Amino acid sequence: MSCHGDSSNNMAEVERAKVAQEMTSGSATIPLKNRVFTLSLPKTSQATYWTSFEPTLRWGNQDTIWPISKAALKATPSERVVQLAQPKANHRNEQMHIPEFQYGCGRESGIWEVSLVAKRAACNERINYLARHKSAPSEYKPARHQHEYSCGRYSTIWDVSQAAMKCGERPRTSSLATPKQLHPLYEPSRPIISVVIDGVKTYQATPRIEALAAPKGRLDGPFRDPIWTVPKETMQASPSARVLELAKHKRLVEGYQPSRGAIWRVTSGAKKAVASKRMNELSTPIIRETMDHVQFNPDAFFVSENAKKAKASARIGELAQPIVR
Repeated sequence: MSCHGDSSNNMAEVERAKVAQEMTSGSATIPLKNRVFTLSLPKTSQATYWTSFEPTLRWGNQDTIWPISKAALKATPSERVVQLAQPKANHRNEQMHIPEFQYGCGRESGIWEVSLVAKRAACNERINYLARHKSAPSEYKPARHQHEYSCGRYSTIWDVSQAAMKCGERPRTSSLATPKQLHPLYEPSRPIISVVIDGVKTYQATPRIEALAAPKGRLDGPFRDPIWTVPKETMQASPSARVLELAKHKRLVEGYQPSRGAIWRVTSGAKKAVASKRMNELSTPIIRETMDHVQFNPDAFFVSENAKKAKASARIGELAQPIVR
């Protein structure tokens, strides 16, 4: 597909060159068909080979990104490549029917074929009772106009009385019935497809318009190699004071201290230092008992003898009465 795109671009450029040659040949009048032909040509890509880093690739076809060499086509694959090229095995039986994935997402369809035996069978009283449709409650009133058309509002459509139908027309009623007119300066929307007038079709462009319509010309090829030799005069030249001043790198501010590293060496004085009593006291960890020992109470579920022999007061007896609902 990329080769076809390149060939089409080349053909378009050849046609453009022909038309440009005819335009600059000195003829007084340019045929209209040549002008229409130049305007109908597609816009060529202005990308050059030093700005595009990959070959042109058009998606939507089966062509490979890079052309396959003849050696790769004639090469004999190894056992590992043949093993990786094997398709995934289909462990499903071809004759196996899976109805749970036939109608929906993993669920069987609620519609199935009814057998002839089920159609001819006589149903019992229980099936007749279950087959009844849901009936409206006894308090249901069907004549509720406020909820018949919308959510609690009456409908704006009502019956017109005979007197209103036979009533005479008034000037005020006629003025109210007149539809709203558009503004005098109103302009309707322009159609999507505009009609080209004959004057535009037969119009001949001026030389200035032709000059503005010409694409920007670009030279082919890089103008300078990325690596070039420096002349001896430049190497032996002495820079000025301004150039030396501009060539100085940016210095750090006075008093600047770099970031301390994450790992640093311990000084010999810190290694030989003796901690004071206060430091040893602060460095001693606090030993706390575990929650299992703190919350452990072996007598938590035993009732004492005094509680067994105690008599409840009148208030406790009143609070112990259950609530009657």
